[in-house]
Order: sequence, then C-alpha cells, then structure tokens
Amino acid sequence: MPTASVESLRNQVRQADAAYRAGTPLMTDEAFDTLIAQLRSVAPHAPELQQPGGGTALLSLDCSDLGDWWNATKPEGVVVQPKIDGIALALRYEDGILTAAWTRSGKCALALALLVSDIPKRLSGVATALTGVFDVTGELWSDDFKQSTPAAALRKKQLSGAGLRFTAYTAPLSHTPRSDETSTIDLLSRLSFQVPDTLLCTKQAEVEQLHTAWLSGGAFRSWPTDGIVVKHLSHAAQADLGSTTRAPRWALALKR
Repeated sequence: MPTASVESLRNQVRQADAAYRAGTPLMTDEAFDTLIAQLRSVAPHAPELQQPGGGTALLSLDCSDLGDWWNATKPEGVVVQPKIDGIALALRYEDGILTAAWTRSGKCALALALLVSDIPKRLSGVATALTGVFDVTGELWSDDFKQSTPAAALRKKQLSGAGLRFTAYTAPLSHTPRSDETSTIDLLSRLSFQVPDTLLCTKQAEVEQLHTAWLSGGAFRSWPTDGIVVKHLSHAAQADLGSTTRAPRWALALKR
C-alpha cells in the first residue's frame, strides 16, 4: 500500500480518537476497531498503535446508558467509584522501585511523579509486589479541584509536586488473589497508595441512586469529580467481556 494510504489511515485514527476523547465520536467502536486493524495490517509499527509509555495502555470509559449496559453485560455485582477529574497516569515499578510514569498520550511524566508525595517511590509491605514489573494506573489531580492544575504541572519546565495528589485504582491481576475489584483496592492501599471510595452494588437501582446522589452533590464530595465510574466486581467477568481498542466493556462512566 502506498505511503499516502498509510498516512491517510493514521490521520483517520488520530482524528477519530481525538473526537472520541472530546465526547463527539465520529464512528462506532466497531468501525474504529476495523480502522485500527487496517492500519495494523499495513503499518504495524505506526505510533498510533503503540501503547503509551511502552507499558499499560490507558483506556477511556464509555458513557452509554446504564440500563443498556446493565442488560448487555449482566453484572452480578459492581463497584462504584468517583470519576476523578484529573490526568490519567500510569506508573511502572521494577523490583519495587518507581522507574517510569506516562500519561494517556504517552508523555513521560517520571520527573513529576517523583515529586508527588502520594506516589510511593519504593513499594513495601506486600512481598509479592516487590519483584518484577508492577504497573499501577490512577489519576493525578490537584487540591484546588481544577483539572487544569495537573495538566499545567506536566507542561512546566520547573516541576513541582506541591498541591498534587495521586489516586490509584488498578494493579496487576496476578497480585490480587481474591480476583475482584475490592482485592485490587485492598492491595493498593496496603502498598501505601491513596485509593478512591469504593462502594458495592448488586442492583441497577442502587447505582442509579448513587448517581442521583452525586448529581445533587451528596456523594463523593471529597473528590474532584466529573461523574461516577461503574465496574464489574469480578475480574473473571471483566476478562470475559474484554475491551475495545478504546474502552473496557466491563465499565462505564455516568456523568451529567
């Protein structure tokens, strides 16, 4: 295929991804996955196909209707957490030592991560987490509750971690023996990460009540939020449902 065609595919992927993240999708997830497959077949090393930071890819969350999602995925239980309004950040630890950090776009953020007091520089307290590679993802946010503050901190040449916070919400499944979201949160807490409020629900109506409470300012008030996040409790269910190239099928965001 001519180079121009490869460039056209790359441009389409970038435009579609940017529109999706802006909340104005240009195509369905199925169409986007087809586009990604086409690009991968002709240019497997295209930058648009590479995982950010060379590690864990940072996916977005769909904002579909709760009832449709509930009927389609049939959760036996879910966790509900605040959707923290900050900057998605991935951390990599090797043999327990922080060695890398990157944003959703793939920008290296290690220098700033080393200055944020909520980010452990060395893991301790859980022996199984101290060897090999251990990736954590979460949200970098600010005490002033402004999403622009961590974004600005990442752009500055004179870095400072003052006023910045980090809340972790994912960890390698191999380190969570009960294999559900509560065990992930427990592990991260024992590793000295700040973790989000995590509530268990078994019925759609319970999630709807929490969303209503958030809308009225009565839920998750101690966090800077732009919604709530609903996730299947079971990691086995998450694995069965899988993800598209942009978002997990086992989770969704509920906003205003």
